Amino acid sequence: MKTFLNLIIVLFSLSTSCESQEVNQKIHINYKAQTRGFLYKISLNNNVLEIDNNGTLKSKILNSQQFSEIEKLVFNINFDEIKNNISIDDLAVDKAIEGVFEVKINSKTHLLNLNHNNLPVKIEELFSQLERYLE
Repeated sequence: MKTFLNLIIVLFSLSTSCESQEVNQKIHINYKAQTRGFLYKISLNNNVLEIDNNGTLKSKILNSQQFSEIEKLVFNINFDEIKNNISIDDLAVDKAIEGVFEVKINSKTHLLNLNHNNLPVKIEELFSQLERYLE
C-alpha cells in the first residue's frame, strides 16, 4: 500500500511538471472590413470566437484542439512578407473594401491593412477555418 501511494505521488509530480513546461501562447485576432452598407468582423479572444457578417452575429467557445489548429494557421503566416495591399485609389471609388487585420501573439502585434476581396492566401485559410467552426 505504501509503495502504491509513493507511485501515485511520483506520477502526480511528473504530470504537473510536464504540464508546467507547455508553452501557452496567447493569441488574439481582430479583423474588420467595413464600407457603406457592409460590415464583416472577426474576433478571437481567450478562446471565444465571434464573427459578425452584416449584422448576423455568431459566436462559439473553441476547445483546445480547435484553438491549437488556429495557432498552427497563425504561426504559418509570415507577417514580415505580407505587405499592405490596399490601394487609396481603389478605396476612393469604392472598388475595394479595406480590412484591418490585427494579430497579437503574446506581446507582439502585427497590423495590416488589406483589400478584403484580395486577401493573402494564408490569411484567407485562417478566416475560412474560423468560419467553419461556426457552421
